[in-house]
Amino acid sequence: MTIKKQDIIVCGFALFAIFFGAGNLIFPPYLGVIAGDSWLTAALAFILSDPFFPILGVLVTISLGGRADDLGWRIHPNFAKTLSAIAILLIGPLFSVPRTGATTHEILVASFFPESPQWVTSLIFFGITAYIAINPSKVVDAIGKYLTPALLLILAVVSIAAIVNPPTAPVASQVDHIFSLSFKEGYQTMDALGAPLMAGIVVTDLTRRGYTKREDQVKAGRWVGLLAFVLLALVYGALTFAGAHVSAYFGPDHDRTLILIEMVDMLLGSSGRLAMGICVALACLTTAVGLTSVFASYFYGLVNKRISYASLVIIAAVVEFTISLFGVNQIINIAVPVLSAIYPIIMTLILFSIFDKKIRYRETYIGAVIGAGLIGFIQAINLFGQMTSLNLLPHIAAFTYQLPFNQVAFEWLLPSLLLAAVFTLYAYWKKPEQHLISNH
Repeated sequence: MTIKKQDIIVCGFALFAIFFGAGNLIFPPYLGVIAGDSWLTAALAFILSDPFFPILGVLVTISLGGRADDLGWRIHPNFAKTLSAIAILLIGPLFSVPRTGATTHEILVASFFPESPQWVTSLIFFGITAYIAINPSKVVDAIGKYLTPALLLILAVVSIAAIVNPPTAPVASQVDHIFSLSFKEGYQTMDALGAPLMAGIVVTDLTRRGYTKREDQVKAGRWVGLLAFVLLALVYGALTFAGAHVSAYFGPDHDRTLILIEMVDMLLGSSGRLAMGICVALACLTTAVGLTSVFASYFYGLVNKRISYASLVIIAAVVEFTISLFGVNQIINIAVPVLSAIYPIIMTLILFSIFDKKIRYRETYIGAVIGAGLIGFIQAINLFGQMTSLNLLPHIAAFTYQLPFNQVAFEWLLPSLLLAAVFTLYAYWKKPEQHLISNH
């Protein structure tokens, strides 16, 4: 089938809009601030983490079948379902959605009404989220249709202002290991966790447009992914550049939301800050409604409809409201060890699945995931210990940070490859004909 340019443009912009959550706005300016004159290194590292890996995850999942649990099926169907459930919990009621409510308060409400309590904003925000999620409305679609162009317009103006009339020149980098730090900051977008879900959305849209054959979906998907990648990379690069040019005024200890607010204020004034705040709030609402609905729909099927969809939405909204009260920075800090544990597993599955047709044994995947997961869990336990003033696995964690490729935050890669090789040899030795991976 001939790939139509219009389909690629429409689907590419849709995929961009899905990944471009309002929360993603707060990370690149912060990296620009702490990286200073090394902002390009920070931008490249962040772009490698997001959008490169999430888009790669979408394309790999499409090639495997396009379903949310296809990425982990090679290990075991139950593993795939568990991984999907964990990912939906993290990008739903536990981290990503609560952050939308907290971000709305800090960027829009507290920016103009500093005495307004967080709980009031969150109560209204998640009340609206639950109502719309239970009663689907075209309001969210209408907001989304006009929101993304408006937000991109503001970001374009911010970027141009930073280039034409930068507040200051970038200062020297304020942190060490900027590439590794920036790469792991990309974990906070949680886009790679949602990549298998996004793949299903892309496949559904392509099928509706007439791309019913797998090879056509894969071919079209590559162009869709490339367009979304370029758009996201441009936005993140521009925001990191803008952050670098206000680096003289901020440091690593400043809140990410504060940096975004003050940066826009410096470049565009209070009217620009208000426009940004409104767009971010509406973007957060559409994200919250969408992810809350995804959570409720997925678990409605997972529990065999024993809990109603509406009840799951309300449960999610209550959890989201409660966690949002911690504030954006605290939610980010809490998420760090959890994401450090799961991200290496997701990235390993994405990388190995590229060569899925060449990999003979299920055990290859099992060894790879164990190797990456072990490093991730050791570092996660150590990070949790640092958060709670406990000295957990300090020497073992320090060793993991000395492994090859640690400078680019890939210290899990060598253990993953080594255990994949060991498990492959074991599978070959133990009656290879019984360990061939069959299509599902």
